Amino acid sequence: MEELGKSLPLAEGIVDAEQAGKDGGNKTCLNCSTPLTDKYCSHCGQRDLPARQDLGDLLINFISSFYSFESKFFKTFQYLLFRPGKIVAEYNAGKRESFYHPARMYVFLSFIFFLLMSIFASTDDLGLNNDEDFNPKDSVKADSIMAGVDSIMIAETGTGIKNKDLKFNYKPVSEGTNNSIQNALPESERDNFIVRYFERKGREIEARGKDKEKEMTKQFIDDAVGNIPRMLFFLMPIFALLLKLLYVRRDYFYSEHLVFTVIYYDFIYLAGSLIILVNQVSWLIWLQYFLYAWIFIYLYKAMRNVYKQRRAKTVTKYSLLLTMFFFCALFGFVIIFLIAFSNL
Repeated sequence: MEELGKSLPLAEGIVDAEQAGKDGGNKTCLNCSTPLTDKYCSHCGQRDLPARQDLGDLLINFISSFYSFESKFFKTFQYLLFRPGKIVAEYNAGKRESFYHPARMYVFLSFIFFLLMSIFASTDDLGLNNDEDFNPKDSVKADSIMAGVDSIMIAETGTGIKNKDLKFNYKPVSEGTNNSIQNALPESERDNFIVRYFERKGREIEARGKDKEKEMTKQFIDDAVGNIPRMLFFLMPIFALLLKLLYVRRDYFYSEHLVFTVIYYDFIYLAGSLIILVNQVSWLIWLQYFLYAWIFIYLYKAMRNVYKQRRAKTVTKYSLLLTMFFFCALFGFVIIFLIAFSNL
């Protein structure tokens, strides 16, 4: 029986009682010096292992630890994609060691998503990295981008950008745009400081000449896209706050709504990564439409499964949540476009 016990392979969490002395046998934890009462330290959680390990012990413990990590990681991965709200409910109920930590998953999945974005969706799609002269009139994508910027500037300042050539439709100095003439006008007729800023910025951009147009367009797009991860991160507590407001009569901490938000963000980054990947395979492109639909359906089902309210109430709150968050996200995009424009 003893020989049979020695022949059994060691695995994480499965250690034969007769092998315990061989594996560790320490009276105190080697990591924190806490007295040991079991094969795991009650203070820091480190397993009772010998201070020095031979190559076989090292490989066995490495493989078992990796298996333990992988089983938790892929379980989280599976629940995250196919079981809306399950991780949130379990996590808020205290069952936290069964899943990979939501914040770590967020860092990992957001990194993967933006890495894939940088690889498969770049300014090459606009022809900005080619040696040929760039003419926005020949690019539908560039036109749509600059049209969006134009509408933002009109909404924010009352001025506009001619998106075809990145020129402002500001007034010439002779018509009263310089400071001296502005100061001579009645206060009610003067342009506000925002309009003045954009008119001055427009003159600076035009002064650089059309030969810099391609470079400025690429810089604008790169700056705007580069700020999207930050914008999404700052919108996370706002999403949780909206949930708190919608469920203000329910007994939930703000932190529990934040857990819901982080896990939903994890799912969005996962779904977004899959969308980018399926778009690279021609016969799988159709899957992206199911993934896009699943992003919205997933949120509704997660709200139902976590907050346990009737369908009618959940649909109402779901609609309000999407509407309010849409305007918050729109404001965020306005900010990052303005920042990118100010950096030109």
